[in-house]
Formats: sequence, structure tokens, C-alpha cells
Amino acid sequence: MKKYLTKRLAGTIPVLLGVTVLCFILMTVSGKDPAMAAALRSNSAGNTVLVETLREEMGLDKPLPIRYFLWLKGLLMGDLGQSAVTYHNITDDIRTLFPVTLRLVIMAMGWLIIIVFPVSMLCARFHNKLFDHIVRALTIGGICLPVFWLGFMLLLLFAVKLPIFSVVPKAGISGYILPSFALAFPSACGVVRIMRSSLLSEISSDYAAYARTRGLSEWQIILRHGLKNSLPPVITLFGQYLGYMLAGSAVAEKVFSLNGVGTYLISCVVSGDSPAAAACIVIIAAVFVTANLAADVINRLICPWMVREIND
Repeated sequence: MKKYLTKRLAGTIPVLLGVTVLCFILMTVSGKDPAMAAALRSNSAGNTVLVETLREEMGLDKPLPIRYFLWLKGLLMGDLGQSAVTYHNITDDIRTLFPVTLRLVIMAMGWLIIIVFPVSMLCARFHNKLFDHIVRALTIGGICLPVFWLGFMLLLLFAVKLPIFSVVPKAGISGYILPSFALAFPSACGVVRIMRSSLLSEISSDYAAYARTRGLSEWQIILRHGLKNSLPPVITLFGQYLGYMLAGSAVAEKVFSLNGVGTYLISCVVSGDSPAAAACIVIIAAVFVTANLAADVINRLICPWMVREIND
């Protein structure tokens, strides 16, 4: 495990550095001058002296390599820079908004667990029965559902037709139920199909046939043996979807009027605030890479033979 972790960490660092390089390049060649955007904000775009002064204050007059290393140093020190539009500290903005997105993503991951495990086990237990056919049809349709459309339908049904929830989200957990479900459902449909297939492969293996000869029931085979051995691809998907949901939370936040990092990222892109947009992208990429690394480590802890195979 130590050898494997060393290899994975050695591969993760170049990926994160590559993300920072790409973000910096996109920020530089975006076609929007942060100094000009700030001048437009103050209705002083025609004041060339002010624009040049702003460029010097923002360090835009330095060579690109120096600008990149200064920006990277700030990222490593936790200083994400200053917004080119609002002059707010980006770190403070994200620190204020990130808890909203974090709660949304955590609840969405909770929906994934609630939906995926029971439904997948029932599909494997009643393979090719009515329940299995219904779930397969629903998951194929669910994968195709856009988050914004599902969000609007949930609002129409549960906030307008049946006023269980309010259109404007309330404080507390109740305000995250609908947006988290809309964010999680399409992903859950895809994971159900993967876990169902993995479970069916496990319960049709030789060790499952031997367990049947010992008198174990189908549920005992699924719960004691098949479930654990079918988890690696599912946990890998969970790690990937954590990053996807963090990046895709902007859609759910917009539909349900939540003020989180996703909404902040969209506003930065629209206003031409490239430093803030680049900082958000780097944070999302870091979470995505870390979640994938954590998923791989959990897989190796659950299935130790995977580590032996890699070391061999």
C-alpha cells in the first residue's frame, strides 16, 4: 500500500500542476483584460492612465513566466488573489460560498448511496424479473435527464402543484432536498447500472456456486460475498461523480436560487473576472483529483489483492 500511495501521489502532483498551467493560459488568453474589466466596472474605461495603473497593481505588466509563478505561489499559500471586477479577496468569497456547495454535494452523494445500493441489490436478486426490467428502463431514461430540466420539474411538482417545499430555498436541510436530488438522480441511474452488472458478475462466479452448495441463500451470497467484491468500480465512480457534482452544481444552484461556488463561477465567467474563475476551476480540479485518489485507496483497503496485483 505504501508503494502504491507513493506512485499515485507522484502521478497526482503533475496533474495538478498541469491544471494550474492550463488555467493560467486560459486566464491569460481569454480575450478579456482584467484591468479593463475593472475600469469598465467604475465607468473609467477611457482613462488610459487608470488602466495602466491597474495593470501594474495586478502585476499584468510582468512577463508571463513570472506572473505564473507568482500566481502559483499565491495558490500554494492559500492566497487566490483579488477579483478583477469587485476587488474582493477571492479566498474570502469562496470561503463564504463553499459551504453552500459542499452541503449540496454531500446531500447529493447521500442520495446516490440511498438509491444505488438497495436498487442494485434488488436488481441482482430478481434478475430478469419485472422489477429488474422496470429499473433498467428507468435508469436508461434517467441518465438522459438534464439537471436543469429535472430541477424545474421538481419545483413545479413539489413547490407549485404540491406546496411541500418553497420555490425560494429555506434555511436548513429542507432547502437542499430538491436540488441535491436533481443533481444526484442522473448520476445515480448510471451507477445503478454499473453496480447491477458488477453484482451479477460476482453472484455468477465459481465461489458463489460453491456458496450455494453449502446452503447459503441468494441474499446471503449477495450481502456476505457479492456486495464487497462488486464495490471497486462503484467506489471509483463515486470518486469521479464527487468531482462532477462539484463542477455541475452551478446548474442546480441557478435553478434553485442557491448562492454557492457554482453560481459564483458563472458570474465570474460572464463578467470577465478571469482570476476568480481560474481559482474556482483549480479548486474543483483539486477536489476531483483528491476524490479519485481517495476512491483508489479505499478500493485497495477493501480488496487487498488489488494491491498485490499492482506490486507484482
